[in-house]
Amino acid sequence: MKNKIYSLIAASGFFLISCEKDPETVYETITVTETVVVTETETVTVEVPTTTVPETETVGGGGIFFIDDSQIWTNDRIWIMNGKVVVRNGGVLTIEEGTIVKAEDGQGVDATALVIAKGGTLYANGTASNPIVFTDKADQLSYSNTDRLSPNRFATDTGKWGGVIMLGQATVGEDGGEDDIEGIATGYEWTKYGGSLDADSSGSLNYVSIRHSGTALGNGDEIQGLTLGGVGSGTTVTNVEIVGSDDDGIEIFGGTVNVTNLTIWAQSDDAVDLDEGYAGTIDNVAVQMKASGDNIFEIDGTEDSTDALDGQFTIKNVTFIGVAGNTEKTDQLGHWKSDATGTTENVLYTTMDGQTIEGIDSDTYDASATENAVNKLIFKNFQFATTSTLASILANTESTTGVAPAWASVVSTGTVGADTSVMSWTMWYKLTQQ
Repeated sequence: MKNKIYSLIAASGFFLISCEKDPETVYETITVTETVVVTETETVTVEVPTTTVPETETVGGGGIFFIDDSQIWTNDRIWIMNGKVVVRNGGVLTIEEGTIVKAEDGQGVDATALVIAKGGTLYANGTASNPIVFTDKADQLSYSNTDRLSPNRFATDTGKWGGVIMLGQATVGEDGGEDDIEGIATGYEWTKYGGSLDADSSGSLNYVSIRHSGTALGNGDEIQGLTLGGVGSGTTVTNVEIVGSDDDGIEIFGGTVNVTNLTIWAQSDDAVDLDEGYAGTIDNVAVQMKASGDNIFEIDGTEDSTDALDGQFTIKNVTFIGVAGNTEKTDQLGHWKSDATGTTENVLYTTMDGQTIEGIDSDTYDASATENAVNKLIFKNFQFATTSTLASILANTESTTGVAPAWASVVSTGTVGADTSVMSWTMWYKLTQQ
């Protein structure tokens, strides 16, 4: 029995051993997904329109060209005026700072000029470092001349074109209160000036140099460097230079506009010419004459026969620089005539040996008056830096002023006159004062 049990156990063990499974090999499949980004570069040629800025742009065709809308003359080209360019009533011309404007060299009735008519507006606002320059076409001045000095023109080059004319609607001492400006065509609406709007504005001139102008017209009239006719006090005229005008530097016909920081050099006629009862103020003026120039001042009174529109000007803080040893013109120190009414004060005359005052009107001269008034011509604080005597300076006016009026003195060093430091931007200052 015992042996049977062992045999059974043995047989069972065999069975158990025989029934054990063989090791199983497991194969696992893994799928790997890879994302591939393909970038394709395509070159596309796009044609962008290009704007070619012209070196020059011409305005006008030799006759009369009207501006009736708003236009801008930019500082990326030189503008060429050809004939009379007229900004009519309602028109506005803006000239950007630093712009160079040149004029065709037509002479006589074909002379080129910029005219701002009554009701028209000019905004010509430069800066001390970037002034606006008006000159003639033969002037080789370009934007590469950053100092705005011409490579070929001199101050004595005169009469190459007309000039700049502004006409307004302020009071004018003329019968009827209106007139036609001299030096251009007459009888047109755009040539008239005057009215009753004393605060009228024709725009602004600031840091503007006007060069080589003043050509003579066929009828014997000339255009000044700057002409202001009936211009109102709402107009700004400051920091203006006029060089080489073949007529006057500036001429003002009536009106109430004020002018400050004015430089005039080498004009052929008068530096400052006032007519028709001008009633504004001119303050801080430097004038350097040439030997043949006429006068620093030519001041006339009203042409209104009733004397109601008499005008009462003020000129103050002025320096005169003459030509040493000048014998060509020896009465350049001023002429106040035709019932001139107003005040001239704080004037310094230098480099003036041998010079005299040409005349002072006896009808309106008043040695005791101190303030502007009807029919009063007043002088204050004239200093003559000279070796000449006061009696010789006043030789032409002695019967009116006497030989030693209280307002006149001979000095070695002046204490009045212009502040020329504010004129350092000008052609005159750069070529004569440095």
